[in-house]
Amino acid sequence: MSNPPSLRRRRLVSALRRLRTEAGLTIVDAAEAAGFSEAKLSRIETLRHMVNGDDTFRLAQVYGADQQTTDALVQLARSSKQRGWWAAYSDDALGRLTDYIEMQADAVRIREFEEGIVPGALQTSGYTEAVLRLGLPDASEETIQQRLKVRTELQESARSRDLRMWVILDEMALRRPVGGRGVMADQVAALISAANSPGIRVQVLPTDMSGHPAMGTPFTLLDLADRATYVYLDTLAGGSYLEETRDVDRYESAWEALQATALSFEDSTSLMATIRTEHQGG
Repeated sequence: MSNPPSLRRRRLVSALRRLRTEAGLTIVDAAEAAGFSEAKLSRIETLRHMVNGDDTFRLAQVYGADQQTTDALVQLARSSKQRGWWAAYSDDALGRLTDYIEMQADAVRIREFEEGIVPGALQTSGYTEAVLRLGLPDASEETIQQRLKVRTELQESARSRDLRMWVILDEMALRRPVGGRGVMADQVAALISAANSPGIRVQVLPTDMSGHPAMGTPFTLLDLADRATYVYLDTLAGGSYLEETRDVDRYESAWEALQATALSFEDSTSLMATIRTEHQGG
C-alpha cells in the first residue's frame, strides 16, 4: 500500500487549485496554457501525480500568481519530497503532532489562543513533562522522554527561524500549579522572558472578564510563506485543520476580539510577574 500524500503536497495542490479557480480557468484551459495534457493536470489536482518545482512554476505563471507566491509554492513543491527533522522519530513519539510540526516549519507567523494550558511553543521542559505525564498516564518512560525531545526540538526549530509568534492565554493557565509551584514559577518566568523577546507577544485574559467569543475553543492560526492561512484545532482525538476562507475568517474575527479583550502587553507582563511571585511563595 502506498503512503498517503504528505501535508505539504496536499497544501501545494490545494493552493494551485485555488489559484486556478481564482483565475477563472477550467482544467482544460489551464492544461493547454501550461503545455500539459488534461489528464496530467487532473491527476495533479487529485493527488495521483507528483508535481515538481518546474511544473509548479509553470502553473503559477499561467494562474497569474505574483512573484512571492510563486517562489513560495515552488519551494513548497521542492520540500514536499524532503524529510524534516521529525522523520527521525517514531509515530509513537510524534503522537498527533506530525502535521502540525510540518506546518510550523513553513509558517512565518503563528497566533495561538489557549485556555487552561500554556501554549506548547512557550512551555519549559519541566512544564511540558508534567503535561505529558498527565495526558499519557499509561505511557512508558521511553515514550515520555521521546515526546519531550520532540517538543524541545520543535521549539528550537521555531527559535532558529524568523518566526513571529503571538499568544493569548487565560489567567487560570498561569495559576494552575501544573507540575508543582516550583515548575510553575519557572514557567511563568519563561513567559515573561518570551514576552520581552523580539517577535513574540504575550497577552493574558483575566479571570474577572465576563467572557469572549472563543470560550471553550482554543485554536491556532498559522500564516504560511505561500500566503495561505490555516486554522489548527487540537483535540484528544487528534488535530484537525480548516482552510476554507469562510472558516478562517471566523477565527480571524475571534482573534481580533480576543486581542482587544485581553490585557495590554504591559499589563499582561505585570500580572504574570505577580503570579510568579505567588508561585514562588506557595
